[in-house]
Formats: sequence, C-alpha cells, structure tokens
Amino acid sequence: MKITFSRVYDLHESIAASGLPMVARYNEGVFGAIVSDMDHGFHISSMDRAFRLASAQDGSGHKNFLSGILVSFNVTATQVWWMQFERYHFAQIVSSMSKMHRLKEMIETGCLEFHDKVFENGEELLNSLALYIDKNDVVDEEELVYNCPMGLELTARVTTNYLQLRTIYVQRRNHKLQEWCDFCAWIEGLPLADKLITVGCVEERSNA
Repeated sequence: MKITFSRVYDLHESIAASGLPMVARYNEGVFGAIVSDMDHGFHISSMDRAFRLASAQDGSGHKNFLSGILVSFNVTATQVWWMQFERYHFAQIVSSMSKMHRLKEMIETGCLEFHDKVFENGEELLNSLALYIDKNDVVDEEELVYNCPMGLELTARVTTNYLQLRTIYVQRRNHKLQEWCDFCAWIEGLPLADKLITVGCVEERSNA
C-alpha cells in the first residue's frame, strides 16, 4: 500500500465548532478569533474541549465535530483492500483507475503492479493475455477483467473525515490484512490523530 498527496482541511474550524452546543448567541468575530488563535498555536481551552469530546464513548454523538475535519489522499492498494474499504459509506472515491478502460493498455505496456503475495502463476496468467491481445483484432475486455488477480494494485483519490477514520481505525487496527495495518499506521500520523482519532486505541494495537 502507498498513500500520497494527503491533505487535511478544516481542522481548527471544526475544533472551534465543537463549542457551538454551549453557545447561546453565535458571534462571528469570536469564532474567527478562536480559529486564528489555534492557527498560531493558542486557545488551549478549545483544544482541550475537543480532546475531551474525542475521548467520549463511540456512538455517543459527542465526537460529531470530527466529521468536519476532512481528509483527501491518493491510495494505491489491491482489489482485496478496495472491496473491504468500499463498505465505509462516508468515504468518497473521487476518481480511480479503471480496469475496464485501461487494463488492456496496462498489459501491453507492462504497467501492471501486484501485491507481493500474488503467486507467480497468477501474474503469468494475466501477462499471458498479452499474447491473446496480439493475436486478436477484437479483444474481449470482460475476459481480461475477469481473469485479473485480486492482488492487482489500483490507485484512487479518496475524501473522508476524522470521524470515519476513527471508525475504520477501531475496526481494522488489528486486521489480518497487512494493508489495513499500513492504513492504520498512516492514520496515526495525521495531525492530532492521537488526541482525536486513535485515542484509547494505540496502546492496544501496539501490544497486539
């Protein structure tokens, strides 16, 4: 697995918004000042409140502000991982590589990349289809797709948020699939992840 071009948006704005439930009258200037202070490393009280809310019981609703902290990234992973990842409904696949559109070209140019767990005969099966392509004017792209090993790696750009990443981390941090372990390790490196996402879980994962 490889994750590149990751970006985090609205971190401080969402932390400031975590205090809105206790505000009787919204003041735009005060809200802006809080965000500005956090941008410069100040306003500890807002950060402490956010950390307390993030430590609340999952499903309690207190962590909802985490849904406003958006994360976008490119991830290269196997079809096995992608099938499992797509169960998460608050993770939007912005755009992805297409087997149907480009698998023939990938075979012809030798651009296929496989997970190191794919047996050689699996790779050879797909690479042998290059001969099939050479001998046929009309290529059945369905045959190419259906004979593609699940270990083929594809890249997509994803947009999600800290709340969904918390759900993923809780469920997948000790998964048997190494790609999930790699993904959870990447989550741990996000800004304030130890206080907002992985709180209460990192020690358990490291000792597993």
